[in-house]
Amino acid sequence: MDRLLLSRIAFCAAAAALLAVAVIRRRRTAALLHDFFGAAGHPLNLAVFRIVLFWTLLQVPRLEELRWFAQLPAEFRVYPWGARWWLLTAVPLNDAWVTGAWIGFQVACWLAVIGLWARPAAVLAAVIGMYVLGVPQFFGKVHHYHHLIWFAAILGVSRCADMLSVDALIAAWRRADQGRTEPSPPSPAYALPLRFVWLLMGLMYFFPGFWKWWTAGIDWAWSDNLKLHLYAKWAEYNSWVPSWRIDQYPLAYRLAGLGTILFELTFLWCMVFPRLRVGMAAGGLLFHQSTGAFMKISFTWLQACYVSFVNWARGLRWIGERLFPRPLDVAYDGNCTLCRRTVALLRTVDWLERIVYVNALDEAALRSHGLHTLDRQALVMDMHAVDGSQRWLGYDAYRAIAWRIPLLWPLLPVLYLPPVAALGKRIYRRVADHRTCRVPSAPAGSAAAAPAFRLRDAAGVIAVGAFLFVGNAFYGLRGLSSAWPLACYPTFRLMVAAPEQASLRIDVVEADGRSRPLDDRAFQRQASVGRWKNMVGSIMNTKDEAKRRERLRRLWELWAQADPALRSARAVRFYRVTRSTVPEHAGQTPLREELLWETTL
Repeated sequence: MDRLLLSRIAFCAAAAALLAVAVIRRRRTAALLHDFFGAAGHPLNLAVFRIVLFWTLLQVPRLEELRWFAQLPAEFRVYPWGARWWLLTAVPLNDAWVTGAWIGFQVACWLAVIGLWARPAAVLAAVIGMYVLGVPQFFGKVHHYHHLIWFAAILGVSRCADMLSVDALIAAWRRADQGRTEPSPPSPAYALPLRFVWLLMGLMYFFPGFWKWWTAGIDWAWSDNLKLHLYAKWAEYNSWVPSWRIDQYPLAYRLAGLGTILFELTFLWCMVFPRLRVGMAAGGLLFHQSTGAFMKISFTWLQACYVSFVNWARGLRWIGERLFPRPLDVAYDGNCTLCRRTVALLRTVDWLERIVYVNALDEAALRSHGLHTLDRQALVMDMHAVDGSQRWLGYDAYRAIAWRIPLLWPLLPVLYLPPVAALGKRIYRRVADHRTCRVPSAPAGSAAAAPAFRLRDAAGVIAVGAFLFVGNAFYGLRGLSSAWPLACYPTFRLMVAAPEQASLRIDVVEADGRSRPLDDRAFQRQASVGRWKNMVGSIMNTKDEAKRRERLRRLWELWAQADPALRSARAVRFYRVTRSTVPEHAGQTPLREELLWETTL
């Protein structure tokens, strides 16, 4: 019985054992799933993820790169699997379209970052992003940043802008008119989108690990296979080598191979367990840093999404407790429209949560916070800020509040300038004396309750998240890596047979009969090394001879267009050149050369 068969039997046995444990302990399993999907999350955590995700999306597409791809000959296009299903091949690919789409995409992402019409902006960014981020994918090399589109779609149907957004400030203003100044409390509506993000990240890892094990078994890791993969990647980057040559330590790279498979196979299932989840998140960052150091595959766009694992609200609360051990009590007139609106806005940006807001008309609340000794008439006239024996009124109260709200810290030096302080006190006094009061819909002494979470409130998140999970699982089961906008992430599942790699070399014959190879480094910088070499490789490996010659002719025209001096050449020859990928063999004579085509110009 061969090693591959034994590896597959071991995999199936492990899967069956885990399934049996889940069935035997079905109550525990059900409780874990209930806690995972039903957990309440803070709106701040989802808002931070929204900002980071769309800021990351802003960095991905470069207009000059899109325009360069748009002017390439149609013969170069190799549409990824699934692109036709999404009608992406029907959208024109030219300078005007990519420029307009890029501008629309930038606007949508910026609106999502600042949180103005955030949800429709997120949906728009996801829709336009399928085209904008897809254009470079249509030329023989798929870069796997698909998850950015998936996560944008999930945020588009979630309550991602209830904090850290212009939308949140507008909502707070309107909420205050109904008598409620409290921001939205923790809810499953804020946790569920991040749960689907984690599950999709788990799929990205699981299927590459599965296909490594299923295709090659233990030999994928416990052999020289990983070393040969490293050599192939180093050769792709023009014989680059890392600072530490892990290839010279067989035990190290074999253990790294086993660790890679173990990490990829277990990440998804560990998401259900809170403690394991934190460890896997740390392991994921270490994994990507390692692949970046040794293979120049850092997955920067995926590493940015690891902010979803951080409980930002808890962390900021912890910092607030250390900076301000005692909370600041702020008493305001609950019947004053302006006061309620001001407090509602402040609570929206009160991330440290070291301020307690008390309605001065609520006698029970005043007593519970030790404010019952304050003058009732003064409480109605001015906002009060109280910290133990210290008390501030009016403009001074706002300065005391600003110390507890990080967003306002840049204004603190200005607020203490004598001219600003004098003007601020005059403005405060005038506004306070001329404000209008309106009794809110909820009577003084009671708070209008925030709407309770209902499952149908998350119907959009569940529908989109489930679709993305099932769709990407389908792609993963089929091992479809060259696909867009759904895909199986790179598997590296094939065993490398030998330390060699084929590439295309173009020799131009000058008018005087001399021959010289063309330098493609300018194109590598334009399209990225990996994408350019894959595009040229797809042209070189075209099976149909007539189609390959036409694509080679178009490639030569692209070169001649970039360098007019080449137009005086007599002939051009295209070779498939096979070189050793061993770093020590760099620059040596090729192992093999095959003339693909020669044409007289």
